[in-house]
Amino acid sequence: MENNKEITIGYWSTKGLGSTLRMITIYSGRPLRAKIYKLDALIKNNEIQFDGSTWHDKDKVHLKKRNSLINLPYVEMYDKNNNKVLISQSLACLSFLGRQLNMFGKDTSEETYCDQLINEVNDLRGLLGKFCYTTFLDSKDEFNGAKDVMEKATNKINGKMLKFEEWLEQKKQEETKLFLVGNSISAPDFSLFDILDFYNEFLRHYKFSTNSNEEIYKSIGFPYLSKFYNAFTKLPKMQKYFNSELYKLPYQNKAALFSSENQSIRWDPNKDIDNVQAEILIN
Repeated sequence: MENNKEITIGYWSTKGLGSTLRMITIYSGRPLRAKIYKLDALIKNNEIQFDGSTWHDKDKVHLKKRNSLINLPYVEMYDKNNNKVLISQSLACLSFLGRQLNMFGKDTSEETYCDQLINEVNDLRGLLGKFCYTTFLDSKDEFNGAKDVMEKATNKINGKMLKFEEWLEQKKQEETKLFLVGNSISAPDFSLFDILDFYNEFLRHYKFSTNSNEEIYKSIGFPYLSKFYNAFTKLPKMQKYFNSELYKLPYQNKAALFSSENQSIRWDPNKDIDNVQAEILIN
């Protein structure tokens, strides 16, 4: 009997480490309860301070009684054996969801590739994340820092993007079926798309590219990544996510230097108000 029970995913009011988990759940067709925890920006003693008490002082206290390692993001769901599972750590959550939702390869070999690719994407995410939470003295230093990130990501000798371009080139699948593992979608596809979507905004914000979403990766020399990105955006089962409030969330939290192309990257606690709902339900 097919398991159609609701899956709960808890994370901050950003995309961050939670978006791949939200995406794969929505794609699966299982009902999603996205628990949203706000990181409030407050002014105390003329300094901006960040307050995550919506998570730390509330749900975390109760959930920790069931899982002492609990943190954000977390996944709570009934597994294939109808056991209620509560798990955290973003990579563990994604691997677990992939296996439970039958999107983790068709055999042991493909499962191993899924694990490898999830970790490889996480390395790229770390490169971008480190930059986003760095404090620069002035705009020139910030631009040079952004340029350094771009070069490390795209350099034709050892750039991190190049690894995925070559991986997809080796597969040489049809343009409309460009998946990282095998001939069907799997967990690392969601992870790679998420970071490409973020990097897309990064490139445009720092004016390293003025191309459209559809052409941006082709314009910097990655035709297979371009095909992958464009094919993913057109997947019918992903449209519910792209049309949801979850897709509109910024990538990083209020403490980040760069959060989203469409949102102020330097939060003003006197003006910026986080109006996102505490829960978003997608059936």
